[in-house]
Amino acid sequence: MHSGFLVKKKWLVISVAYENLLKSVDESAEERERELVEKARVAVEKVNKNAREQAEQIRESLVADARKAAAIEKNKLMYRVKAENKARLIRIREHLFSSAFAEAELRLSPLRNRPEYPVIFTKLTADAAEALGADKFQVHVDKRDEELCRKTLAALNLLAEIHPDLDTAGGLVACLPDRSVIIKNTVESRLERAQELKKREIYSILSGD
Repeated sequence: MHSGFLVKKKWLVISVAYENLLKSVDESAEERERELVEKARVAVEKVNKNAREQAEQIRESLVADARKAAAIEKNKLMYRVKAENKARLIRIREHLFSSAFAEAELRLSPLRNRPEYPVIFTKLTADAAEALGADKFQVHVDKRDEELCRKTLAALNLLAEIHPDLDTAGGLVACLPDRSVIIKNTVESRLERAQELKKREIYSILSGD
């Protein structure tokens, strides 16, 4: 009877030890499972964080590229509009410029009939003679100014050969006998020089020089 009690007690101890072992295994398995789940959660969170950061970087890069492209297009558009406006302004100025000088030429056409024309002719003759700087030269005038030219040369005490071979609204062309130097001082040539000068001034203003 004593022997049976010992056997029964031994099996009880073994049973308790086995249950404790199973319990320990279960607890270890649960702990390991919790560790794996936590590691998986951390890994997923890291992947998600990296994905969010990459997505934000891509978004920022796309926004920066879009802004850069928009700025380039804006600059191109502004340059094109500026160039078009400048070209339009030049055309308008040229039209007004040409109209103004055409009107001036029209107004100067009857200059010869004005009372102040002899004074103007004298000034044109004196300027031409001074520019030539010669004691003797040739003068080309309109046939209608031949007599006025003779009187003017005499009044200025100048020696020149008169050739009434021009068709001009007024003024004269003076040159050396060998035509190495020619001074054009007609109404038309003076108007052309003034026109060219004003044109350069307008272009200089428009180009910002």
